[in-house]
Amino acid sequence: MKTPVAYSLTISLLVILFISGCSEDPKEQAIREKLETPIFSSLTEEQEYVDSLQGVRHFKDEWMLESRDSPLKEEDRERFSGLNYFPVDLQYVFRTRLHKYEDPEIITIGTTTGDDREAIRYGYIEFTIYEDTYRLHAYKFTAHQGTDLDQYIFIPFKDATSGSQTYSGGRYMDVQEEIPGVVVVDFNDAYNPYCVYNEAYSCPIPPRENHIDIAIEAGEKDFKL
Repeated sequence: MKTPVAYSLTISLLVILFISGCSEDPKEQAIREKLETPIFSSLTEEQEYVDSLQGVRHFKDEWMLESRDSPLKEEDRERFSGLNYFPVDLQYVFRTRLHKYEDPEIITIGTTTGDDREAIRYGYIEFTIYEDTYRLHAYKFTAHQGTDLDQYIFIPFKDATSGSQTYSGGRYMDVQEEIPGVVVVDFNDAYNPYCVYNEAYSCPIPPRENHIDIAIEAGEKDFKL
């Protein structure tokens, strides 16, 4: 017959085995902790973000007007008074998991000029807004491998504003992983492809799997002089 001490030792051993068997993978723990971290921890940080974004938009307007690399046509520069945006909306800023495909496939993404671009179907993100969950796939162009551009993940999309408030062909976002498996997605950063300003540019067309039926009223609107 086991003594009380023996029973106590047995129970302690079982608890240790249970805890060790259920311990969280360090990578998964890091992802969970990052996902639980708020984007903004105070009203001050929120205002700093808004001010910073407005500054970036002002800089882009100056670049569009003055840079030799600007996609604007020469005849349009005289009438250009700035790009059009939705008001900054913090509900469109969120941190989410990047679900990477274990065996990503190589696909081709069509462009506005009819040629195809080879891309890695890298993974997908999911986000919930207005109580519904949506999915967008993320890509990396094979031509960017081995360059600084390979750190960016390309998320093109079309939404319910496309063709009315925003460019009919859809808009783009470029994101980076904060840590492996986690990205911050900010639709306020959604931007137009260059072909909006000049049809001579060849621009990737968002694949059908990245068409969503919600209106994303954030980011850049359609281009109008």
